[in-house]
Amino acid sequence: MNSRVWQARQTDLVTWLRQNHEPLKRAGQWWYIEGCDSLRIQGNKWYRNSKNRGGNPIDFLVDYYNLSPKEAVERLTKDFGYFSVKKSGVKEKNMNAQTSRQFDVNSIDSASDQKRILAYLIKKRGISADIVIAQIRDGQLFQESRTGNAIFTMTNEDGGIVGAEVVGTLSFESIRFKGIKAGSASGYGYTIGQKLYPRYILFFESAVDLLSFTTIMYNRKKPMTGCLLVSMAGLKFEVIRKSLQVFGKSAATPVLCVDNDEAGSNFIARCLSLYPETIIKRPDETFKDWNDQLHG
Repeated sequence: MNSRVWQARQTDLVTWLRQNHEPLKRAGQWWYIEGCDSLRIQGNKWYRNSKNRGGNPIDFLVDYYNLSPKEAVERLTKDFGYFSVKKSGVKEKNMNAQTSRQFDVNSIDSASDQKRILAYLIKKRGISADIVIAQIRDGQLFQESRTGNAIFTMTNEDGGIVGAEVVGTLSFESIRFKGIKAGSASGYGYTIGQKLYPRYILFFESAVDLLSFTTIMYNRKKPMTGCLLVSMAGLKFEVIRKSLQVFGKSAATPVLCVDNDEAGSNFIARCLSLYPETIIKRPDETFKDWNDQLHG
């Protein structure tokens, strides 16, 4: 085992998750990510009851964030020392130190053409060409030169780009890369729609689901007046809380448009306990997600 892999395996997951702005809660000796009660964490170990698997921090980033093992090692070792599990006779470094660089969209090289993301989103995923091209034209979507990945920009309430959701356009053995660019601001997501005092804020598990839903409404000629659509890039209460605060000014109604699976149901239950006024709008019961329904 090389030293970087060893270092990554020593990462204290609770500290690392806090530094990456994941909402945590504690029950006894275990820690849990809000909205994922089947996943328990202690030190550099984790176990997910719903999937009957667990392991070390590398395994966690692969399982929870859909990173490759190489990406997981790079992400964990970047800040090793600040996040390492305390050993006898070894002092932990100051956890308040600045450990991650601020997101800079200009650091991502845009491809000279957008052929790969056009092929993936329009031909493979069935998303409306009009919608995809409009997003590219508005600078909210572009192709990364080095990887060919689709970059969905996250903007704050002032219109500034503060992060990016990444979706791979190539797959290996049906596994497609998904993740968040390092340094992306917590609580924000890729958005479409009315940002100024929306009546409803619709939350999706991914940018592809968001665009699939938008295409379904576009094909039905149903305008989404007064709506802001937000990708959480997963199931993240922090994105809901932040969006309602900065875009909805605490007056918008949240609408959950999550997948038809156990994780989505658990997330809905937790969200309803925090926001009882939440509206639920899932895909038709015969489909897992909005892209499945679009193809159906």
